[in-house]
Amino acid sequence: MLPFYLVFVIAFSLMLLFLFAYVRRVADITLTDQFRAGESIANGRIPEKWIVHINRRITYKGVLPILQPEASGTKLALQKIDKLYRFFENSPFFENAETRDLLLKRLIETRQSWAKMTWEEIEKVYGNGANPAVEDKSI
Repeated sequence: MLPFYLVFVIAFSLMLLFLFAYVRRVADITLTDQFRAGESIANGRIPEKWIVHINRRITYKGVLPILQPEASGTKLALQKIDKLYRFFENSPFFENAETRDLLLKRLIETRQSWAKMTWEEIEKVYGNGANPAVEDKSI
């Protein structure tokens, strides 16, 4: 009986170790993606992953309209920037409050600009490198 319990404890411990490593890796990837998205927007660009995701959703909506909820590309982009704003609003990963405030201000300005544009305009203006109107601003 003792060897069975020993094997069980070792297997359970290894499973917990792998689970912890997996959760940590997912958290690292998520945080990295959030900060890269914030950096892209601060530099006047829309994150490349967002473009791919939104274009995929638009394509799926055209192919399978019943399975995809109605959402324009602009609405999806605004949802993503709102989610990013909420993340940074409560994030403890800033050196100081001024840095956080600058980024939050930039996110608000970008959101206001995107709200007035179609998805095609957003992708054209913000998807091809830095936005010329924002190049002189930095965080």
